[in-house]
Amino acid sequence: MTVYVDAVLALNFCVNYLLLRGTARLGASAARRRNSALAALLGAAYAVAVYVPSLAWLRLFPMKLIVAGLMLLCAFGMKRSTWRLAAVFAVLSLVLCGAIFGVQMLQGKPFLYKNSLLFPVSFASVLLTAFAVSLACRLLLPRLSHAANSVIRLEVTVDGKTVEISALRDSGNTLVDPVSGKDVLTANWAVAGILLPEKLSAQDFLQPAVLALRLKKYAPRLIPYRAVGVENGLLLALPCKITHNDHTVSSLIAFSPTPLSDGGAYDALTGGMIYA
Repeated sequence: MTVYVDAVLALNFCVNYLLLRGTARLGASAARRRNSALAALLGAAYAVAVYVPSLAWLRLFPMKLIVAGLMLLCAFGMKRSTWRLAAVFAVLSLVLCGAIFGVQMLQGKPFLYKNSLLFPVSFASVLLTAFAVSLACRLLLPRLSHAANSVIRLEVTVDGKTVEISALRDSGNTLVDPVSGKDVLTANWAVAGILLPEKLSAQDFLQPAVLALRLKKYAPRLIPYRAVGVENGLLLALPCKITHNDHTVSSLIAFSPTPLSDGGAYDALTGGMIYA
């Protein structure tokens, strides 16, 4: 059997990319397309490498799991939500395999499986089936997760350090700075752990007044808030710059000691800042 490297590389890149984008949609992840493309290219390179005689050990099942894990880390980052997205990715991959099998059966074309290849299955058949699965993810998204475009990517800069986070566009969150009246971005406390060089834990944010003294060089503020089950409380907030696409504003980012998303699908709540 002759294997054409360019065809294997192109096909695997396209299929991997469609699967990763479908995973991002179903998992309500705001992963960048660039990251998904890099992850898809990694998977495609692996698909080519397994046919190098000296690299036959790459075909072992543990190696397949390792490469899949690296793809997911490249696409979605090292977050708790990546575990959930890994499950979505695995299910979508199985759905795609079943769809390809079903298409071949409907066409009355038997095929064989050898050396990680299904044949004779055409390039167009696999790609169109993968596109159909990705399109189904787009159409089913409102039923399975957040509304379309409700999770966005933001860049937050504090004291010269920038971190990229995902935020839920929550118009019901009306947290504002009582002094300036500015809307406040509410983030998981772990974001502060990335932005600041100090060693921080969730317990530190349970005592915001004490923590404000510790972080006084960042000009912290205490933002009062109310929530379900909490009559009143204070959140530590820091001045920052927030960038969405090409639009940058000076604002405040407050840190919650408890997770904002039980599934880890996003890191922050935009509050009144509903970006276009």
